Amino acid sequence: MSTELKAPKGKIRAVGVDLFDHSDYLVGDYDSRDEAFRVADEHNAQRSGMMDDVYYVYNDEGCYIRGNEAVGQKVSP
Repeated sequence: MSTELKAPKGKIRAVGVDLFDHSDYLVGDYDSRDEAFRVADEHNAQRSGMMDDVYYVYNDEGCYIRGNEAVGQKVSP
């Protein structure tokens, strides 16, 4: 991954991953888990194919805390 997964101190980071070319990009840094989860979940719920971008959420230590499994999808690599 080229995008820094660690959010700024006190923030929660949403990151998108293009499953076709495996590039990643910053979706945004949020003040609360709920806000970051909402954004990632909305994007993941709109996925219609296996190669559509998938969205993950990381905390300010760079630890994964949520992905597309939250909306009932198979966890993507």
